[in-house]
Amino acid sequence: MIPARAAGVALLVVVAASGCAFRTRTPDPGPGEGEWAQVRDAATRRHILYDGVTHRANATATHLTRAVREARVHRLSVWKSWTDAEYAKQLAAEQAAAAAGEEFLVVLYTANLRNNDLDSPDTLWHLAVRTGDAEILASEVHAVPSDVEVQNLFPWISRFDVIYTIRFPHPPGGDLGDTGFVLELASAVGKIPLDWDMPPVPNLPELLPAPPERR
Repeated sequence: MIPARAAGVALLVVVAASGCAFRTRTPDPGPGEGEWAQVRDAATRRHILYDGVTHRANATATHLTRAVREARVHRLSVWKSWTDAEYAKQLAAEQAAAAAGEEFLVVLYTANLRNNDLDSPDTLWHLAVRTGDAEILASEVHAVPSDVEVQNLFPWISRFDVIYTIRFPHPPGGDLGDTGFVLELASAVGKIPLDWDMPPVPNLPELLPAPPERR
């Protein structure tokens, strides 16, 4: 009988001889590396809502600007080994979406799961972007499946979060830009202001709150 260690060495020799290679990391580059991570994090804000010492909710929002969308397309093209034609098609689609309106990817946790209903027609939450000159109301809200792709693109997502895309019309006079506005989620649960006049949180960690109540 061949000892287990010797058998393992023999397997490695066979694999190497066959031209196979082991990858030590997936995906590559990692979620926190490169231009995508830098552009994404600079466009992201977080707010944690407490009622006294009771944790009610938290939200992390990424403003999907044209720069963020283009960096995301490039990252996905590397991960997925897209052809030039596939890359060009996806890039054009993202540029068109950026031109059509403002969009945020919002990762929301609520201590009571029933309150996590941004995409409901009767949602508890009032969703608005506030600038110095205007209040802009959400035009579309869609829940996003929490699959491996979105989890690697936005690595702070926890298993208790719900992910949404929220769209708004452009404000009068052009794009929102990178500062000078607040994305506000307001309800009887409390107000969650995501303020783009505040600096981004460096190295955003995944939050691991308690499992939400279902009552």
